[in-house]
Amino acid sequence: MVLFTLEDFAVFKATTLATRMHLIREQLDPKFAEAATVIVPLLQTDQQQAIYSHIAKHQRRYRNPPPNTWVAFSTSSRGYKMVPHLALGFWDDRLFLWLSVLRESKPASRVLTGITAMATTLPGKWQVAGEHTDKAMLPLTSANLATVGARFQTIKKAEFLLGKVYLADDPIWADPVRLWQDIQQRVVALKPMFDQLVQNV
Repeated sequence: MVLFTLEDFAVFKATTLATRMHLIREQLDPKFAEAATVIVPLLQTDQQQAIYSHIAKHQRRYRNPPPNTWVAFSTSSRGYKMVPHLALGFWDDRLFLWLSVLRESKPASRVLTGITAMATTLPGKWQVAGEHTDKAMLPLTSANLATVGARFQTIKKAEFLLGKVYLADDPIWADPVRLWQDIQQRVVALKPMFDQLVQNV
């Protein structure tokens, strides 16, 4: 069973590139790989549409250590940034699960078609954001969803993220089993929107 714990945040206390990368490879990547064995089947209910996992490699890092790290799930074996995808990862103070459409997917002008109606039916508390390299986020409301969606459609570098953020001070971290169960339930809840985004592209 995959268990993400508060101890995982210690990775980001390493201040050098080499040390942090070593800790990411030793501590987080194995958990991401194990999580992928569960999440891929949750997303791949249609056997004609394969789902691939992509663990961040940080190959362009030469001096500064990565501020975050993740595993992404997409319908492309070659990558994920150019297509809608699901990302599960860490910053130094939070774990995130984002359904993401990055700027690399912009050629598909109608990529968000149908998403607003589906998002408003999600159970529980969710967040939206407009930039995957920034921690800034907003609670999922009709108004915030409209704002992020409009910005995505009108600003070239804007992105669209919808999902769940687990801050390090969230009480759920006291029960790693419950956290992992919640992540899986949210993956299932996001799957219809994931499928719609893939279809739109």
